[in-house]
Amino acid sequence: METYKEFTFEAAHKLEPYSGLHGHSFKVSVHLVGEPDPVFGWAANLYEVEKQIDAIHGILDHTYLNDIEGLSVPSLENLAKWIFDKLAEKSPALDRVELKRGAEGQAEGCIYRRREAA
Repeated sequence: METYKEFTFEAAHKLEPYSGLHGHSFKVSVHLVGEPDPVFGWAANLYEVEKQIDAIHGILDHTYLNDIEGLSVPSLENLAKWIFDKLAEKSPALDRVELKRGAEGQAEGCIYRRREAA
């Protein structure tokens, strides 16, 4: 079973030497996988995950991403991994984080997923 939760945030960043200061509207999709709960059928309790997402949203929304610890180079890829790592601390069912920016049909983004143990 796979369950997901989406959230959005607005933030500014720069990626020198490729871009100066600018902002984006970001859309994040958090995917959790696992065996269905025998009563509720979900792979993960979204009420619990939502608390973690709210905390991350509070850190990212309307900020300058470069100033956040661990995001001195806030590319889409580094940002997706940062979000994943923050959520994975308390969400063992976390499978992947999808991060997009830009208008629907013209978006760009990346997916950071849990790596299988070797």
